[in-house]
Amino acid sequence: MATLNVSLPDQLREWVGTQVQSGRYSSASDYLRDLIRNDLRSQSSDTQWLGNHLEERMQTPDEDFVVSRASDVKARMRKQLEKRA
Repeated sequence: MATLNVSLPDQLREWVGTQVQSGRYSSASDYLRDLIRNDLRSQSSDTQWLGNHLEERMQTPDEDFVVSRASDVKARMRKQLEKRA
């Protein structure tokens, strides 16, 4: 296992210490590893969602798309918002 030295401002170091003292983590390293794992999972699921969303759109036939001007889209959205109010 490799070692990584990290400098933290006092406030963040105190926060890490609080997390360890809570008993949820055995050490500051354990807490930081958990943060990194959660970040990796979050980014993976975000990337997966975007990939699925884009893949679905890429499979849509070109003739199904409608050319719209930005002003038309804005006007349509304003009407929808007015109906909700």
